[in-house]
Amino acid sequence: MKIILHFILGLGLTTMVACNSTNTIITEGACNECREAVIRDYGDPALDGCGFVVDINSKIYMPKNLPTEYQVDNLKVEMNFEIRDSTRCGMIQYYEAISINEIRKN
Repeated sequence: MKIILHFILGLGLTTMVACNSTNTIITEGACNECREAVIRDYGDPALDGCGFVVDINSKIYMPKNLPTEYQVDNLKVEMNFEIRDSTRCGMIQYYEAISINEIRKN
């Protein structure tokens, strides 16, 4: 019984560590291949808003992993990201979704 419990706990811990290491957003040091952007608050998603979005040269992107400390309206940042897919916002709006790799306050 103890062996099974240790196996399950070990497997769970390994899974958590593996998942965390691939989802880390770099927020310190020099930003590699970063673009200037502005964080915008497009309203509460519960009320058909889009939440916080990223504005790069007047093009809007939906971040999948924007850290809480960067969820500030009109915050200027520089960031490195990857485009993922298209995602719906509100009733009819669609934007490209992005995954942030690096972000810094500008």
